[in-house]
Amino acid sequence: MRIRYKTVRWLTMCFTLSPAWIPLAGAVEPKANTPKKTIRAGTGRTIVDVRRGSPTPQSARNTAGVPFPYPRPRLAGFSPRVAITTTDEARPPDYEWDHELQTTYVGLPLNPAADPDFVIGYLDSGSDVNLAAGSFADRLGLSGSNLTSSGIPIGGVGGQVNAYVTMPVAFFAAGMSAVNVSGLLNYTALTGHSNVCGLAAPPIDCGWGEVVSAIIGNPFIAFHNFVIRVDTPRTVTVGGETFTGPDIEIQQVWETLPDYTHKISIEFGGLSPIATTANYYPDFLDQTVPIFPTLLSLMPGTIPTGGMFFTTIYVLEGEPGPFNPVQPMRVMVDTGAQSSIMSHGMAAQLSLPLTPDFTVDVCGVGGLVTGIGGYKIDFVKINASNGALEFAEAPFVVLDLPSPEGGTLDGILGMNFFWNRNVIFEPALGGSGFFHVSDPIPVAFADSDVDFDVDVDDAEVFIGCAMGPNDSPVSPECSHLDINKDDDLDLSDFAAFQRCYSGEGFTADPNCN
Repeated sequence: MRIRYKTVRWLTMCFTLSPAWIPLAGAVEPKANTPKKTIRAGTGRTIVDVRRGSPTPQSARNTAGVPFPYPRPRLAGFSPRVAITTTDEARPPDYEWDHELQTTYVGLPLNPAADPDFVIGYLDSGSDVNLAAGSFADRLGLSGSNLTSSGIPIGGVGGQVNAYVTMPVAFFAAGMSAVNVSGLLNYTALTGHSNVCGLAAPPIDCGWGEVVSAIIGNPFIAFHNFVIRVDTPRTVTVGGETFTGPDIEIQQVWETLPDYTHKISIEFGGLSPIATTANYYPDFLDQTVPIFPTLLSLMPGTIPTGGMFFTTIYVLEGEPGPFNPVQPMRVMVDTGAQSSIMSHGMAAQLSLPLTPDFTVDVCGVGGLVTGIGGYKIDFVKINASNGALEFAEAPFVVLDLPSPEGGTLDGILGMNFFWNRNVIFEPALGGSGFFHVSDPIPVAFADSDVDFDVDVDDAEVFIGCAMGPNDSPVSPECSHLDINKDDDLDLSDFAAFQRCYSGEGFTADPNCN
C-alpha cells in the first residue's frame, strides 16, 4: 500500500477451489459452506478465481526443450498474521507529529467494550500505512471521535472509496503465539508505536465476507526485525474464526538474529531518498487535525512520503543466449504478498506470448475484472550471500502497479518463493538491510496449508484441484500436488496423496514414500 498524491492503493488476492468428491482413506468429505480461500498479493486487489490456461503445457515454451532443474514455487506462500490492538496513547496536540516507539503496551483501549478488543491482521511490508477496515476498524475503536474528516481515496480495479485518517492513537502487535487456547491476548507480549494516525477503510467484501481486517505497515515495520518461522505454525481462534500462520517474533534492532543460510540484500526506496522516522501531517489551519496518516518521512515535522524495500531478481524465459539474456527485475519485497507480480513491461521484455498460462478474476474496492493473465516463468534467480536461490516455472500475475520511486514497479516479490523456508525481514532505513532465508524445510507435497499434517483440509484442496478436465494443464494453485511433474493430476498423484494422508501428525518425507 502506498500514498502518492493523496491516493492509497492496496492489493489483496484470493482464489476459489471447487468442491467435489473423491473417496479417500478415512472417508473424508468436503466441509459444507467453506468460505473462499484467500491469497494476498500486495497492494490493491483480490483474486476470486484462478483458471487454467491453454491445454499446451507451459514447458513447451521453453526453447531449451527441458524444464530448468530447480524447485518450483507455489502460487501462494505464507501469510504473516499478527494480533493487532490499539490504545489512546498519543502526545498532546502541540505540533508533535512524530511517532514514538513503544516496547510495552501503554495507554487505554480505544474500544474497551469490544470482546475481543484485538484482531488478527497482517504484517505487510507492502503497506505505507497502518490500516483497519469495516467491522475490524470498529472493533479497534477506529471510528466516531477517533476519526478525522480527512478522506484518502483508496483504489481497486473497479473504482475508489474514501478511507479516513484517524486521530493520533497507538498501534500494537504481537505474533499469534501471544493468543492462548481460549482466544485471549497476552498484552505483555505486545510491541508498538504511539502518536500514530492510521487509516480506517470501509468494509472490503468480495461476496463472502470481509477479506481485509487490519494491517501493520512500514511505519512500524521499518524500525524492527521480524523472525518468521514457517516450521512453527500457530493456529488460534479469535471471534469464532480460526487462523493459521507461521510463528512471528518481533525483535528490537539490537537483538541477536537467528543464523540462516542466505541473506538477500534489500534497500529502502521512495520519493524521498532516505527516511529516518515516521510522522503524520496536520491541516495547515488547524494544526491539531491530521490530514495525512503516519508514513515514513525524512525527519520529524516534514511531509511524509512513505517508501518500500526493494531488491533485484533475475528472470529468463527460454534458453539463455546472446539474444536472450537474463533480465534484471527490480521488485518490492512484500511480506504481505503471498503471490508475486510482474508488470506488463517486464512481460514484454521476456517476449512472453499473448496467451497466458493462467488467468485470474480480480475483485477490487469497486468491482470485478475478469481474465487477468499470469505466467509461469522458466527461470528466476535471487542473488544472496552463501549462494543464489534459483527457481523454475515460477508463477507471476501480470499487473501494473505504481512505484513509490515513481513510474511503474517491475514487480512484487511475494512469499510464494519462500513457502517452505524460515525467513527474517531485517529492514534498514540507512545502510544495508537483509531478507534472511533458511534452507528448505521438509514439507509433504500434499500439505497444502503447511501446518505439518496432511488432513481433511488438504484433502479438500486436492479434491478441488482434481476437478479440471483431463487435457487441462494443472492450475497454478494446484501445481505442488502434481508429484510426477507431468502437468496433470491423475491417479498416480492421488496414490501419492493417499500415502501422505494421515488425518493428523507430522509427515516429514516431502514425497510421503
